[in-house]
Amino acid sequence: MLLFDQCHKKKWLIGAIAGVAVVFCLAYFISNNYFNSARSDLPQEAEFVKQDAKIKIAANTDLVQRIIYAKCNDEEITHTQPAENLIGLNYQQLQKVYTGWSIDKFDTNEVVLTLHADGFCPEHANNLFVGVKDGYVAVFYGKPGDKAILKEITTLSVTKITPQDLEELQRGVVVESREQLLRTLEGMQAR
Repeated sequence: MLLFDQCHKKKWLIGAIAGVAVVFCLAYFISNNYFNSARSDLPQEAEFVKQDAKIKIAANTDLVQRIIYAKCNDEEITHTQPAENLIGLNYQQLQKVYTGWSIDKFDTNEVVLTLHADGFCPEHANNLFVGVKDGYVAVFYGKPGDKAILKEITTLSVTKITPQDLEELQRGVVVESREQLLRTLEGMQAR
């Protein structure tokens, strides 16, 4: 009879442990499904914040890149969606990717990055034209207009060129290369 009671107790103990394990597993699966379905109602950026309590870049974050050029004071601004390798990055991780840039704004909706470049913007760096400055033929960076930047004033006085050349210079004569610039200046001196 004692042997029967001990066997009964062992079976009862094993059954109780198995029952607790089943209840624990059911509770885990039910709660996990509940929280996952509740999370799917949140916008994607809220999910990023919930995961580790830090703001991160989402697929729909507006990535604003500002480049300010020191030599011409022009500013170039681009708005893009983040590349796939940027999605999920936090502030510190983004700083490592964009070394040399300052992060002016960082939230899930918009990230604003600024770079101060020591040079000319592409418009000024890639374009030259010949014009007039203070009564002399001059060379300018950029395109003819208000944003042109003086490169150099030549020794060629506008009094020594033809009226037709002077009219063209006042509108600005765009040159494509250093060689074309030299030919244009030599041509005006020869006439």
